[in-house]
Amino acid sequence: MPFNLLLFPLVGGYYILIRFELLRYIQYRLESQRILLNSAFAGIILLACCFVLRGLVNIILPSVIQYLGEHMPIKSQYFGTTSFSLVAAVLFTEIANLFVNRKNAIKQSLKKAGNELELLMSSSFFDAHLLQFTMDSGKVYIGWVKEIPKPFTTNYIRITPALSGYRNEKKELVFTTQYLSVYASYITDGSVSDQSELMTDLVLKVDKINTASFFDMEMYKRFNPEEEENPTAH
Repeated sequence: MPFNLLLFPLVGGYYILIRFELLRYIQYRLESQRILLNSAFAGIILLACCFVLRGLVNIILPSVIQYLGEHMPIKSQYFGTTSFSLVAAVLFTEIANLFVNRKNAIKQSLKKAGNELELLMSSSFFDAHLLQFTMDSGKVYIGWVKEIPKPFTTNYIRITPALSGYRNEKKELVFTTQYLSVYASYITDGSVSDQSELMTDLVLKVDKINTASFFDMEMYKRFNPEEEENPTAH
């Protein structure tokens, strides 16, 4: 078999890895050399399946194999089988994706290959947990992660803020803005019907985040009983 024909299953294996919902989000977290190796491995399996299928068709309907071979644009042995591996990869991937829950696929991929920050963001995105982000400037944002960015494609995350403030010289948390009461006032007076219409999302640069953690207001009050019951809004 000419080695240039192996390009078809290699591309097919790569297509499966980057398009199939159950695999693609894990591949985003791997080095390019590892993705190439995985593509080659997937291509070998794909090509083996195509040869098995070709053998079965040749046993059941040998005339079909002969007919296809005579009408191939390139008269090279195994061209039809190897080129079909790419077609099969595309068809399998796109059809299989119709039956895969994308949200669950992302969630499972993060559990397998996500880093600590991604796991925190996943909890906020999927389960609506509040997160607290302390920036290296001392500014503090508390809110919900609006989306989980693809690794290596952006250095920013988007959140819907609930509270914001800063760390004073004693590293104590001082609230300056209470977004929730502002959201409520707009909805109450009928200015908007949903908070998302206010477009208050904040974009944070990941390498400027000093710490990130879960935030629970009830726990915060218990640790800080001297604080007012509600953060001061300005």
